[in-house]
Amino acid sequence: MGNGRLRQYAIVQKIACILILLVFIQLLNQFLIFSGTALERAVSPTVQNPRFVVGVYQQLVQALTGLLLFRWLFNKSIQELGINTWQQKRSLNFFLRFVWLWLAIVALYVAATYFFFPNEWQAMRAIELPPTNTIVTTLLFQSFFPGMGEEILFRGFIINVLAAFVFTNWRQNNASKWGFVVVSSGYFAVAHIYFTLSPWQLTHIDPVQIAMAFGCGAFYAVVFLKTKSLLAPFLSHNFANVTSTLVGYLISGV
Repeated sequence: MGNGRLRQYAIVQKIACILILLVFIQLLNQFLIFSGTALERAVSPTVQNPRFVVGVYQQLVQALTGLLLFRWLFNKSIQELGINTWQQKRSLNFFLRFVWLWLAIVALYVAATYFFFPNEWQAMRAIELPPTNTIVTTLLFQSFFPGMGEEILFRGFIINVLAAFVFTNWRQNNASKWGFVVVSSGYFAVAHIYFTLSPWQLTHIDPVQIAMAFGCGAFYAVVFLKTKSLLAPFLSHNFANVTSTLVGYLISGV
């Protein structure tokens, strides 16, 4: 087989890997939606806040899926996945940068909605505040679980797969490094689009949320590549979720 054919074969393999990962993410999403709905129905008669239980379950499934597949494919320790205390100071510096950047983005978003999109602002104001116990449990959930499950899966596992099978020379090639960021962030953004298979229909698509997921996913990916640790992505992810939820509650309650 000539060099040209070998290069074409390698490109086809890389594209196939990217598509397989995309299908895997969507199948996992479907499973989480289906099983989460069944779990919510099962626990609703006895649990005061079934959505909290479902959310914890879904994040644990994502975390375990990432951990088990990583161990199966690479036979490496969880430290190599990113669950470590490497470069703590650098990770915390990245997190602090994210805090200021995210607060500025949220402030600009709220101001732009208030001054330029009055209908959307009124719709946000019209949302009824949930009971206090729901607010507390939601904020507790957002402060820990999304960063655990989604970062292990989307940054730890998926970026390692991309490094092994797609962007194999990313340490020497800036284009491959940016490919890492774009593809992994694209997966994260697409994972925030929900649909049903039978009948096929979109059940949730929010352009702002998708754009935010892509942008945040890009930051988390860059930081993970620089530190080889999930600490800063974990903290940043949870901070973004908590502040977004809290701002929504404040707008509704004012």
